[in-house]
Amino acid sequence: MFRYLIHLIILMFISCGVNHKNNILDNIVFSLKSEFPNIVSKPKKYRLQILYTKIDRNQKNEPIFSTYSFGVDTGKYFYPASCVKLPIAVLALEKARSISKIDITDRFEILPGPIYKSGVFNDVSSKSGYPSLAHSIRKLFIVSDNSANNYLYDFLGRDHINKRLWDLGYNSARIKHRLSLSLSENENKFTHPINFHNASKISYNQKSQMASVSIDLNVEDFKIGKSHYVDGTRRDGPLDFSTKNFMNLPDQHDLIKRIIFPNNFKNKDRFNLSNSDYSMLYREMSILPRESEYPSFPDYEKYYDGYCKFFLFGDTKARIPDNIKIFNKVGLAYGFTIDNAYIVDLDNNVEFFLTAVIYCNSNKIMNDNLYDYENLSIPFLSELGRKIYNYELKREKNIVPNLAWVKKI
Repeated sequence: MFRYLIHLIILMFISCGVNHKNNILDNIVFSLKSEFPNIVSKPKKYRLQILYTKIDRNQKNEPIFSTYSFGVDTGKYFYPASCVKLPIAVLALEKARSISKIDITDRFEILPGPIYKSGVFNDVSSKSGYPSLAHSIRKLFIVSDNSANNYLYDFLGRDHINKRLWDLGYNSARIKHRLSLSLSENENKFTHPINFHNASKISYNQKSQMASVSIDLNVEDFKIGKSHYVDGTRRDGPLDFSTKNFMNLPDQHDLIKRIIFPNNFKNKDRFNLSNSDYSMLYREMSILPRESEYPSFPDYEKYYDGYCKFFLFGDTKARIPDNIKIFNKVGLAYGFTIDNAYIVDLDNNVEFFLTAVIYCNSNKIMNDNLYDYENLSIPFLSELGRKIYNYELKREKNIVPNLAWVKKI
């Protein structure tokens, strides 16, 4: 009963900031019916949730948000996959800013222990040959590198990640584990000691940590599928996600708005970042694989522009035009596909936020790696992005946005 009341209160709170009348999203989703009849007819089956924020400008060119929702349910679990890397990247920048002895470009080394048996001392993909916070953040965004995320997880510690997100009002956040590593609960509580180097000297030593804060999942409906694989053996019954990460869609949508437009939020609700931190973050959120020298991705067939840009371009290997910039983080795992984005067209003065999650797993078997990403979920998100983009192209604006800051990135 208590959980139901909390869920109801959250839904009422979210409703205050969301436009339900004349919901543009209803019409846009319905327009996708001919191409995706099953999804549009049965959105709950696909756990489809969408948030779209229209941006207008006042006389001072400050953004004014109007948010529209489709199917948003804060009590419905979905696996956020690599979308948790966005808050981890921001918090890593924030923590680095608070430690005067380190710079994000400094070499770090993760000392040997239970997770990294041999430690982490080198990164051949970086210009220096060594890992750094800055290089890890680039890898985390550009190709959604899991190891880079895990290094930042060790730098932050599980307690710090969750407590800081809660302090900022992201009460749904439950960041419980590293990614793509089969680890126990206690192993994910533990972080390795880390040394930072300035030139040849150790400038900062961070001791190992053990998380102590309880982070039980705060939603229900977290058992998914009809069967699942464990270590190659199929087992009957759904996969239990109660030990997995979570962050609901409204919190993810708000997070990217807070990153892109920090001045729209009160000082206490902003991240403690400098202008240069924000500039670095915007650059890494929008960079394409072909634009990066370190790390480099010469194989365009594999690392095409839409590789980590699902909205508009996820289903094509065509190049993204120079006038379109997408600041985002995607997630893809267990049949869930998510994108969380701020999208800009510099030539046509278009800007909007779009966040969506969809679950496509036709055989209902978890961990068999036979999900419907390429033929259903990514094409759906791509077309959804194009529909909203085309709507924005035609939408009249009283005041044209000043997007000069985007051109400087």
